[in-house]
Amino acid sequence: MFLWTRLHWRPLLVLALLVGLPLLLLGKIADDLRENEPFVWESPLMLGLRAQAPGWFQGVAKAFSTIGSARVMLPFCVLLGLWLWFRSHSVARYFALSISGAVLLNLALKLFFGRTRPQVVPWLWQEGDASFPSGHASMAAALAVTITALLWRTPYRWLSTVLGAVYVIVMGVSRVYLGVHYPTDVLAGWALGVAWAGGVAVLLWKRLREAQQSGRQR
Repeated sequence: MFLWTRLHWRPLLVLALLVGLPLLLLGKIADDLRENEPFVWESPLMLGLRAQAPGWFQGVAKAFSTIGSARVMLPFCVLLGLWLWFRSHSVARYFALSISGAVLLNLALKLFFGRTRPQVVPWLWQEGDASFPSGHASMAAALAVTITALLWRTPYRWLSTVLGAVYVIVMGVSRVYLGVHYPTDVLAGWALGVAWAGGVAVLLWKRLREAQQSGRQR
């Protein structure tokens, strides 16, 4: 067992970071929410963020919320999926599974928990559906992980990792700043997006690499 672990420590570490830890975080938050456990730190954090953020951040937050909305993400993902389809059917199917699965899971959890939106600070953005988990955060995380997986065997992998991380963090902070999500909504959204997209990437990694290699050889 020890020898097997030594030989496979890299995939085990990836599995723990991309799937295990995010699922633990998501499960912990969801369980506390189901048990009506108070998150006493959330309101002070939201109030502090609104008070301390520089004035220009409001424009950034609204821009990111627009980018992360369904009216922008849906056509973007459809167009990207079609572009991938003409390059490799297998890669396009991976992309569709990774993104659509995260979206559907987010919608299912929203319906199950039905958490109302926070009323801690005045909203700077209008929202209507349930609060938990954040759809913007889960979509951002799933998209970042998916694109990074697609670029991992290219010279752009670290650029994709850094830009993806910045995009995910700013998206989540923006949603809290605008007052439409609790911090735990965002944490759960991040965890959901990373766990699902990371799990799909790990599961289909070998097939994805073969499809990309086949595409480069044509």
